[in-house]
Amino acid sequence: MNKLLPTHYKLYNYLHSAILFAGMVVLLCITGWLLAGPSGIAWFLLAGALIFISASRLTPQIILRLHRAKILQPGDAPRLYEVITKLAERAKVKQIPVLYYIPGSMINAFTTGLNKSAVIALSDGMLRQLNTRELTGVLAHEISHISSNDLFVMLLADVISRLTSIMAFAGYILIWIYIPQFILMDIKVPWMLLLVLTMAPSFSLLMQMALSRAHEFNADIEAAKLTGDPLGLASALEKIEYYQGGWIERIFIPYRRMREPALLRSHPLMLDRVNRLKELASQMQPSGHFFDSSEKHDRVQFPSPEKVSPGRFSGLWR
Repeated sequence: MNKLLPTHYKLYNYLHSAILFAGMVVLLCITGWLLAGPSGIAWFLLAGALIFISASRLTPQIILRLHRAKILQPGDAPRLYEVITKLAERAKVKQIPVLYYIPGSMINAFTTGLNKSAVIALSDGMLRQLNTRELTGVLAHEISHISSNDLFVMLLADVISRLTSIMAFAGYILIWIYIPQFILMDIKVPWMLLLVLTMAPSFSLLMQMALSRAHEFNADIEAAKLTGDPLGLASALEKIEYYQGGWIERIFIPYRRMREPALLRSHPLMLDRVNRLKELASQMQPSGHFFDSSEKHDRVQFPSPEKVSPGRFSGLWR
């Protein structure tokens, strides 16, 4: 079987994403038209635009507050900012994302916000468990989301999915209205309308999850190109997967816990991502990136959690 080169992976993921996003828009338009005719499409698109503008302004701060995130200044973590600065330059991101620190042992990282407001949050567990090479891969993955405008696309997809759910609620109301009339007055029930309105949210959600998985794969590929080191990110993903379970699972059934079906996942299986990164590594030549030295294998030392005073990050990535 012919192996896909990184460029082909990227083109395939972009095509896949375009088809899925177009499907969500078409589904929204169909449900709007069935519910209120041509004017329904215009009204729901207008409502979607207003919701999108509001969500783009409010969502980042809400998410950060929910995670009790605290801003990391360059003086708090100079080496971490050195990595993110070089990655941002390579990705041609005009503004270096602000870094946030999330307390807690869970290994987690995420990006939120749009364009200049984009920020990257890293958990304490991730900073302590991953070494320099692995953290570089994770940060490259998050930078790739920013440079590829994934946050914009996924926020728009979320708005479309929510609008479709609102129309489904209207469908449920129509069911209660039409069925009694059908029984008592022999009125014809618009079964096609009811069927579409009730099924549309599920299909929209499935397409949204598939779109998210495609963007995750694409961010992995872009991260590998930024660092020239696919195995660094692969190692980080393997370690994240390993630490997701409890200590009993890690001893007796590592990598074998029950998982939800692939269609119901917002992220691809770690094994699939790791295998694809390893396949990329076998095709890519060393690029001479800024962590080619042995430093990328060193483990960064952090103070124990009880020694870190609230609101301070002394010792992190110095």
